[in-house]
Amino acid sequence: MSRVVKLENKTGERSIASSRVVKKNNIIKIAANLFSQKSFHDVTMDEIAEKVGVAKGTIYLYFSSKDNLLFEILEHTFGSIEALLEKEVNTASLAPEKLKKVLAIIIKFYRGNIDVLKILSRDETHLIQEHHDLTEKWRLRRIELYEKIIEKGIKEGSFKTRNTELAALILYGAVGAVMVFYDLDKSPETIAEELYSEIASGFFH
Repeated sequence: MSRVVKLENKTGERSIASSRVVKKNNIIKIAANLFSQKSFHDVTMDEIAEKVGVAKGTIYLYFSSKDNLLFEILEHTFGSIEALLEKEVNTASLAPEKLKKVLAIIIKFYRGNIDVLKILSRDETHLIQEHHDLTEKWRLRRIELYEKIIEKGIKEGSFKTRNTELAALILYGAVGAVMVFYDLDKSPETIAEELYSEIASGFFH
C-alpha cells in the first residue's frame, strides 16, 4: 500500500510542477507582449497580473520583481535559441551550409518570438546592469559562433576572409537589421540564402 501512496504522491508532485511551469510560461508570454508594446518602465506588475488574469501576488510567487521577470524572459529566449543552434553546430555539414542553416534557424526563431525581438531591437536592456550583462554574454556567444563557422570555412577552403572577427561582427549586425527591417513575406530559408549570398560575395571570396 505504501508503494502505491508514494507513486501517487510522485504523480501529484509532477502534476503540480507541470502546472507551475505552464503558469510561469504564460506569465512570461503575456509580459513579453506588454514589454514589446511599451517601454519597460511604463509596464506595471498590476497590468501584467490583470492581463494574465491573476492577483498581483501570484506573479510574485514566480518572479521576485519586474526586473527579474524581464531577466527571465531574456534568459528563456536566449537559452531556447542557443539549444537549437547547438544541434546544428554539432552536425558535420560544410561551413557554407552550416552558416545558412544557422541564419535560417535564428530568423525563424525570432519570427516566432516577435515580442522578444521588439524588446531587443528597442535595446532597453542597458537600463539595468543585470539585463545588460545577460544580453552582452549572449551577443558575444553569437559572434563567437559566427567566427567559429567562418574559421571552419577557411580551413575547408570555402571562405577566404583575412579578418574573421570583423566578418563575424558584420554578420551579427546584418542579421539583426534583416530580422527587423527586411521583407517579412519571404521564408526564413530564402532570407538566409539571400543574406549569405550578399555576405559571402563581399567577405568570404
